[in-house]
Amino acid sequence: MNNQKTRSNSKYLLSITTLSALLASVAPASADKLDDFREAVSKVGCDSIPYSDLRSTCRSQQENVHPWCDGERGPVKCDANGTRNLKNAQDAAGRELETLKDKRREIEDKRAHAADDAERARLTTELEAIDKQIDAAKTKIDDLRHDLEQRKDFVDKAIYTLAKCFDYRRAVMNVFAYATDKVRGENDPDVQPYATQLREKYPVAISGHQEQIDNKVNALENCKKERP
Repeated sequence: MNNQKTRSNSKYLLSITTLSALLASVAPASADKLDDFREAVSKVGCDSIPYSDLRSTCRSQQENVHPWCDGERGPVKCDANGTRNLKNAQDAAGRELETLKDKRREIEDKRAHAADDAERARLTTELEAIDKQIDAAKTKIDDLRHDLEQRKDFVDKAIYTLAKCFDYRRAVMNVFAYATDKVRGENDPDVQPYATQLREKYPVAISGHQEQIDNKVNALENCKKERP
């Protein structure tokens, strides 16, 4: 009888020991989680996310936001009518060249029918002068064509840069949206007060990125219109 009682007590003691060990292993994790939440509510941005994996993902996306959105990685706006002005200048230079060619043909015709050598020499001098003007007009057209090609490269780069800016901002927004759902599901009574604060905090971070995107939507649309 005593042996049975001893065995029963031993079994009970073993269960208590096992339970104590389990609680000991769980308690630090719970305390760490509480500390993470407590610390998160005092932080801003990605640092306000208490989950290490989401916080890391948020940071990796956030670190690309400003380089792509503030101009470090490329242009983030296109001056209005820049392409149109270049095209107008190119068209004007083309018309000027045709006018000079017509004028040259007139002078050449007059020289062919010149009454004397003096008249012919004067018209030859005029032809030489207008040839220089024609060469200058051709050079101007070539320069404008080159400027237009550079303009196209600039506009395409701006469109790409703005698109990347939007992508990274939306990626950060998605992390905060997921974090919002995750803190909403927290049922630990100790954690819940902090989770509630964070759940109210994240929409502000999301709307902040959306506002920045909205501010640059017009810039993107303007760049698309500026494509040569």
